[in-house]
Amino acid sequence: MERDLRRLAAGAERRFRTLRLRIEERTVTAAGESRGSVELLIDRPHARVTTAHSQGGYDVWLTDGTSVRGYNAVTNTTTRRPHRAAPTGLDDSGLPQSSRVPTDLGPLPGKGWATTFVRPGSFCSSVLSGAVLGAVHETNLAGRVALAIEAAAPRAVGLDGDRADFRFRVSFDRLTGLLLGIEEFRGAHLVRSALCTAFEADASIPASAFELQLPPDAVTLY
Repeated sequence: MERDLRRLAAGAERRFRTLRLRIEERTVTAAGESRGSVELLIDRPHARVTTAHSQGGYDVWLTDGTSVRGYNAVTNTTTRRPHRAAPTGLDDSGLPQSSRVPTDLGPLPGKGWATTFVRPGSFCSSVLSGAVLGAVHETNLAGRVALAIEAAAPRAVGLDGDRADFRFRVSFDRLTGLLLGIEEFRGAHLVRSALCTAFEADASIPASAFELQLPPDAVTLY
């Protein structure tokens, strides 16, 4: 079942035409609890990621497949740059399926929850592969049937401060293989989570959703 789950995750991005996704993030530290959110829209080659931060403000990452635009509401600054192509060989047939990156499906941010949820193959190979995995069970998340698995002490290399009761609970959409949730625990305590609260695949998305509306006084950095 674990191998089937990895195969499902590896092909996730190829199983939808358009996508609307909302992720709610929660982090618990000694300083208290913080929350944020990520909203993702994809209608290839267009993609938009809006990240709302717990401390206030938001960022927008937007692409039409050839250029990448950004806006930071805190600094009121905007950027535009050409899309930088991914290194060659990431989709080579000689790589393990879980390590391939579908470079023909358009750009996404280099890091962050949006990319992790849509391209879960790298999460499986870098995190779950070093974990002691439990049994896969079926659950529901964001109105979707999900496959959830417990991953205990997911470290390939020991780190100072690691605890034996460090574990993840990871949920995959059963139909597409996209991630629907990542929960991180220390013992019985949830310390971080990113959970999908809205999921809509293959629905019509208006072109206006990929337009970046800027305040008249926004400062262009480059």
